[in-house]
Amino acid sequence: MEMVDKLNNKKEKLNKIGERHENKIGEYHQSVHTWIMNSKGEFLMQKRSANKRMFPNMWSQTGGGVEVGETSLEGALRECKEELGIDIPKEKIEFILSFKRKFDFVDVWLVKCDFDISKLVLQEEEVAEVKWMRIEEIKKLMEENKLAPSIDIYFNMFIDLLDYKY
Repeated sequence: MEMVDKLNNKKEKLNKIGERHENKIGEYHQSVHTWIMNSKGEFLMQKRSANKRMFPNMWSQTGGGVEVGETSLEGALRECKEELGIDIPKEKIEFILSFKRKFDFVDVWLVKCDFDISKLVLQEEEVAEVKWMRIEEIKKLMEENKLAPSIDIYFNMFIDLLDYKY
């Protein structure tokens, strides 16, 4: 069970703790999406485990809920360690954007890093497989409904920000 700080609609802590998927109108929690991009401009995508409650067997980025007492940055780094077995140095991660959904705020982070994916230690209950993908491949997954729909909300804005920044 993943315990999270509950937030109000201004992203302020309510001094209340709850289970991540225990949702109540007017209460939110913090989530993170972390995109890892290599020097070729490819993104590390992960296929979600068949046992996942939401979006099983769909492709996604690394991410999850920010646990009690963590910052968004700490949550993003922890999720990379838990799901992929990699320690991302703080200087390699950059905040890109944030948006609000019905029950959470999502902070989107970017990591620029090269590494051999055959050496990753995947968290079996979360991740079935990983693959480096170009933007075109990710868009094709979206068209084929094989990409977690939570990405659809902001993917084009995310890509536009990358074009602007790099």
